Amino acid sequence: MQNTIKLSLILGALLSQLHAENAYTIDTINVTASQGTTLNKKDVTDSVTVITKEAIDEARVTTLDEALSKLGGIAMTQNGGLGKTTSMYVRGMDTQRALVLIDGVRYNNPTSSAGAEFSQIMLYNVEQIEIIKGAQSGVWGSDAGSAVINIITSKAKKGLNGVANVEYGSFDTKKASLQASYATDKYDILIGGSLLYTDGYSAVEAKKSEATYGQRYDEAGLEKDKYVNQSLNAKLGYNITDVDRVEASIQAINSDVDYDSYGGSAGDSSVPNTHLQNRFYTLGYNHNGEIHDIKINYNLSTFTRRAVSTSSTTNYIGSINELKADDKITYAKDSFIRIGASFQKFENETIVAGTKKNYTAISVFATNYNKLKLFSGLNTILTESLRYDNYDNFDDALTGKLGVKQFINGEYYASVNVGTGYNVPGSYQLFNPTYGDTTLQPEKSFTSDITLGSDTIWITGFYNEITDFIDFDLTTYKYNQIAGISKFTGVEIGYDDYFFDSLGVNAMYTYLATEDANGKELARRPKNQLDVRATYYVDNSWDLGLSAQYIGERFDKADRAGAQTGKYTVANFVTNLKVNKSVTVYGKIDNITDVYYQTVDGYATAGRSLYLGLSAKY
Repeated sequence: MQNTIKLSLILGALLSQLHAENAYTIDTINVTASQGTTLNKKDVTDSVTVITKEAIDEARVTTLDEALSKLGGIAMTQNGGLGKTTSMYVRGMDTQRALVLIDGVRYNNPTSSAGAEFSQIMLYNVEQIEIIKGAQSGVWGSDAGSAVINIITSKAKKGLNGVANVEYGSFDTKKASLQASYATDKYDILIGGSLLYTDGYSAVEAKKSEATYGQRYDEAGLEKDKYVNQSLNAKLGYNITDVDRVEASIQAINSDVDYDSYGGSAGDSSVPNTHLQNRFYTLGYNHNGEIHDIKINYNLSTFTRRAVSTSSTTNYIGSINELKADDKITYAKDSFIRIGASFQKFENETIVAGTKKNYTAISVFATNYNKLKLFSGLNTILTESLRYDNYDNFDDALTGKLGVKQFINGEYYASVNVGTGYNVPGSYQLFNPTYGDTTLQPEKSFTSDITLGSDTIWITGFYNEITDFIDFDLTTYKYNQIAGISKFTGVEIGYDDYFFDSLGVNAMYTYLATEDANGKELARRPKNQLDVRATYYVDNSWDLGLSAQYIGERFDKADRAGAQTGKYTVANFVTNLKVNKSVTVYGKIDNITDVYYQTVDGYATAGRSLYLGLSAKY
């Protein structure tokens, strides 16, 4: 592994030298969620990864978890194929500590062990995905102890516009989507939807301890676990004046997920399945004045989950109501203060057991932002955020974040960020009769990072802590709380550039070390990860893309116990050909070399897979 690290460092140095010889300029990219307002990425102190619609279309990724893994360089594990339970590890801190937003509406499901269900979000209407690393509770409150994943969906463009996509591939996978919009100076409307169906493959395969390990589902005679997803979205907007606007939106996700009882071939079953009905609504008013940028929003997230097993059918209903108002007050050039307040109600109901649990939070928050020229005319960015949350069922929380970014010349900079987080346990963790623990208390987190580099090449060191870490014990199969401080430290090295106006190269290397309060290494986090992508533009109408991900040593259970599920490389290929200005055909091959691997012991991953598609726009 030391050779791999050295190679990545040498590669970064060589690419940096090459960069000095070309005139490529990175396009302007805006970030919405960092301070709760839109800023140029160059003017954000946080460590941010932005996945654009162009990158999504070029890579032909289908779901949010696929985009985070292939384009975001995030470590992921999944209990089977499309639609199955997925976990994300941002700098070693897992899914339930990251807040996921869809157009500002909370996506974290309080009724689910998965928290935010990444595998259910289709990307047909996504314009941008922002990964903002570090504790963001000082801006967004609970669930943002490690990061914010902000998803921005399509907006209506002037005139009549439409886009359609169809795709077919391995495992009898069929995908189709359609979106249409119409906009004038006064009003706009957008509506769209997608359908995905796949026969899939068995969610489980043999564990490493089984003699048949290495056999795929068809060789082992295991049944397929299909997945169906139907998603719809609609947006309406009306411009009252040039600076006043009202808008409403709805995002609906219906999915049926077949899965297996537990990991390993003995867990193969045709009975367990889950039906999900998730809805996300928002109604908002915006006043975009010269000094005041006022936003008033009512957001509603509803979650309905019907889990069918061999012995019972259990229904879970959850919801998040949020009323929020804030004002961005510009008090000087490139300086503003954003102040606001919110009311949130988190509710979970288990219909079969006849129980209802809820808690509320009343919050006030403020963020101050300054862009100054303090040293030789070079930009200095300063941000400070503070938030107070008053909970009815938990201790109150005061959280904050501080960021500084100093440009060394026109391109290179140094930045430092520190933040505190507060993570309330989910109702599934608290009240599930089998896995839950009603004595769980909120976690507190502290995160910090320092970055040196530019938009082209950078290195970041990070140190994170979680006090009273909540984890799922794979020995007792219950959630428990590890008293004390759990630590996450590491280094990220990134590179992103174009050469000769025809070759795009992106690379991200992460080294991670973790230990809980008892000094034990945490499960399922890879110690080393390297992601590399290259896109060659043959001409203005044809591109060829190759990507690869190396996952280093990783153990399925804590304290380096259980199966070793790392030490593999998966490569993928994609090509897009524009037939004309409206129609593009594409093809992709995932897992080109047909590598056999598991991200979770006893759960299957796809072998070599082929997909062909066509997209058209008007």
